[in-house]
Amino acid sequence: MSFRREQDRFQVGFSADFLNETGKPVFPDIGLALFDGHPEIAHGFLPEYRAEYGPEQVRDLDVLISLKPRVTAGSLEGVERLCAIGRCGVGYDNVDLAACTARDIAVFITPTAVMRPVAESIVLFVLALSHNLVLKDRWVRQGRWTESTRQLGTEPRDRVVGTIGLGNIAGEAIRLLRPFDIARVLAFDPYATAARARELDVELVDLDTVLRESDYVLVNCALTPETRGLIGARELDKMKPEAVIVNTARGPIIQEQALIEALENGRIRGAALDVFEKEPIPPESRLLTLDNVILTSHSVAWTVELFRDMGSMDCQGALAVARGEAPLHVVNREVLDRPGFRAKLEAYGKSRAAAAL
Repeated sequence: MSFRREQDRFQVGFSADFLNETGKPVFPDIGLALFDGHPEIAHGFLPEYRAEYGPEQVRDLDVLISLKPRVTAGSLEGVERLCAIGRCGVGYDNVDLAACTARDIAVFITPTAVMRPVAESIVLFVLALSHNLVLKDRWVRQGRWTESTRQLGTEPRDRVVGTIGLGNIAGEAIRLLRPFDIARVLAFDPYATAARARELDVELVDLDTVLRESDYVLVNCALTPETRGLIGARELDKMKPEAVIVNTARGPIIQEQALIEALENGRIRGAALDVFEKEPIPPESRLLTLDNVILTSHSVAWTVELFRDMGSMDCQGALAVARGEAPLHVVNREVLDRPGFRAKLEAYGKSRAAAAL
């Protein structure tokens, strides 16, 4: 739908990539039913997909619910009405938080919706790497039956799991891996508390210890200036030759060229990657030629349940704003105390639309 400014209607816009090329919904349920019974709220999909929003796409919205496009300072040039941006997921590296804060726009995410499906995907990768699932499938299809039977795997049992980052997803992945009788769990996270580590029965250690002692290294941290390029040749050289690394977080956390060389040289046993330095992965990437890496399209955790729950959380956040309340899980927390943002919420709270919510 196209949006036009209506003073008496609260406008919620969804990025165009919630629809396919024919204009049909990609996902069966993103929480739109929550708007039923609220005629004072207009909602719909932006008519054009752009990798980066233009100001004319968002200036007449009160809330933007966004999947993939970037939000930059240029996206918000002259934008005054927009009050909140709901991200589908937990990552927000494609949103300029400083620019949003300066424009009195709150950015909120959907952490509890993402936790289970991403954690399940981590377990999926751990087991697939352990049992050489993809390689055996490929060899059987190539008629290499006997060869595939001689490719022995390993089990998580009695082995060490290490996580880089100890947030919600890491905690859920650890919980799901416990029944496989893993021996220990190590974690590197400068921001994790001792209480959090005790809760999860995890040993807090430095990064080198995680890399040196783990059989499975799980990347579960956000992409920040601190973590960009965190895992390079030096770090990969510290891993056991039989160890594997799983990245379902963000591609640039691992230096891709260094990982390729480690995989090609057998420096580590394998990897599973749902994320890459450049997405989509370039067709000339040497990762595509390797048998000891599993590759998915930044969508291994995409399930019906994931989008149902993320959509519901984002729509609930939009409803909160329409009532004059701050949404949950705001990441640029400083915006909550800004007079401009508070004035927007106050105006919604006093509006005729808010009275019906």
